[in-house]
Amino acid sequence: MRRLLLTATVIWSFHVAYASGDRVGNGGDVVQCKTSSELLDFYEASEPLKDFGAKGYKEILDQVLENLKRLNPSQATQYSRRLQEIYQLIDFKSDVLLTDVDDSKHLFLPKDKDCKLLQIAIRRNVVSKVTKRFLVNEDLWKALSERSKAGLIMHEAVYEHFYKLGEDNSSKARILNAYLFSKKATTDSSEDYWGMIKSLKISIYK
Repeated sequence: MRRLLLTATVIWSFHVAYASGDRVGNGGDVVQCKTSSELLDFYEASEPLKDFGAKGYKEILDQVLENLKRLNPSQATQYSRRLQEIYQLIDFKSDVLLTDVDDSKHLFLPKDKDCKLLQIAIRRNVVSKVTKRFLVNEDLWKALSERSKAGLIMHEAVYEHFYKLGEDNSSKARILNAYLFSKKATTDSSEDYWGMIKSLKISIYK
């Protein structure tokens, strides 16, 4: 797939690729196996994820944002504002196979031959009054846990943020996204958080 240096985010202005003659931005991926489906960010996670219980994805995002507010209030405010907009900008499509956006740079996948990496979301760079910004595979969405649904929405916000800071793939965004949903994030101090951000070499400001 050809790449262009343009804008597209996993939700606002990110890395761009041409697909089927139409410019599309970054999207999100899921690892789908016969009996499971999980957001790539969470499949790769090094730290155990928090169990949010039987809550809907919006409630889970509220909890994640509340914890981020403790770690970095300004970032939590920024993400909260954008997430409220994103909810209204999703176009769910069933019985489709989304074009692959080759920006994940993932290092591993399940050995099981029945497991596949699938595109679940794409950010449209070009929209009109009759189209929405985000295109989501509804069938894959329904197969996700509420936690992975929340993770997909947050992934979009984080990747857009990181794109604006100079990142051209989703590797670091997936690391931060998985961290935000981890058990560790709920016990880390603000100083621990900033140490992690420093290790990613991302210029996020307090």
